[in-house]
Amino acid sequence: MEIVALNKTALLEYVNSTVFKAEENLPISEHRAVSHANNPRANVNDVLLFLAKEGDELIGYMGILPDLFFPKNQPIVKVGWVTCAWVKKEHRGKGITAKLFTEAHFKYNGNLLSYDYVPATKRMYDATGFFAQKPLVKHGVRLYIKSDFERILAPKSKVFKKSATVLKGLDSAGNNLLKLYQSGKAFPIDHLNLEAVTEINDPLNEFIAEQNDQGYFQRQARELNWILSSPWIVERDEKTEMDQKYYFSSSAKEFKNLAFQLKDEHGKIVAFFFFTIRNGVVKLPYFFGNTDDKENVLIINHLLQKWKAKEFTCFHPKLVSALQEAKTIAFHKKEINRFLVVDKQLSKSITHVNLFMEDGDGDAVFT
Repeated sequence: MEIVALNKTALLEYVNSTVFKAEENLPISEHRAVSHANNPRANVNDVLLFLAKEGDELIGYMGILPDLFFPKNQPIVKVGWVTCAWVKKEHRGKGITAKLFTEAHFKYNGNLLSYDYVPATKRMYDATGFFAQKPLVKHGVRLYIKSDFERILAPKSKVFKKSATVLKGLDSAGNNLLKLYQSGKAFPIDHLNLEAVTEINDPLNEFIAEQNDQGYFQRQARELNWILSSPWIVERDEKTEMDQKYYFSSSAKEFKNLAFQLKDEHGKIVAFFFFTIRNGVVKLPYFFGNTDDKENVLIINHLLQKWKAKEFTCFHPKLVSALQEAKTIAFHKKEINRFLVVDKQLSKSITHVNLFMEDGDGDAVFT
């Protein structure tokens, strides 16, 4: 078995080759590859994709997103986010994942991290021996706005999948009742100066930089504009053959990045909101602001109602507390946790994830 490491140039050559198009299983989508190549924090030598090959056969792969980490009172560190790892079914149990992790660990000098630490992947990360045994926990809140049993339950088991028609019927009945319950709720923001933005300009970037100067990753205009213009998920009604050959998400019927700035009565920027919407599920990867909690919650409720959102997730500490206490459009709220696994070496410098990490940091904003 051979591990092939692809940097920017090699990755683009690969996805434009006949070899890539003929692969039984694709290790990356074409638009995701272009996004990786446009990453302003990736240099020409950074490895973006590791391929495990046995002869001409692709039997596994691992994606890495290069980033910069800003530790307190220390030099900036190049890090790599593990964005995906996959091994062909008939080759699992042969240590291929461990070999991919080993290559990535040494290429990035022991500076790997990932948000993909869930029960299904815990054993994979623990088995490498590279990562701190105790993951860091980011606390959040989820608002349930519409009944969505079909989306939530159908993928969990074959029984639910076979009952998709029943679940769809339950959703329809439930949402008719919720429509009556929520129809009397209004969240007007006519008195607020909220503006949609399609690009982070200099004045907005100055505001973000002031708000984010203590952050671990400090994404600003260059990085945020890249995210806005280079999504990993594209909108299309039906999955293409390429989508079906890639194990991870590459398309959705709805996927949008939506950014807003809030100005005070003097025209001064006082808050920045960056939302993503994927098939009715709304997230807030980035928020910066000094505004009143009531105004923030009002804006969020107004937009969720306007977008007819099914669900909303937020991990910003200030907003999490405000959303838990305030009246919202949701019929149910739930506390949730997100787990960050960090290479042992890097874990010594990352401690307060709730204070110094945005939910969109790493690859989270792309999915």
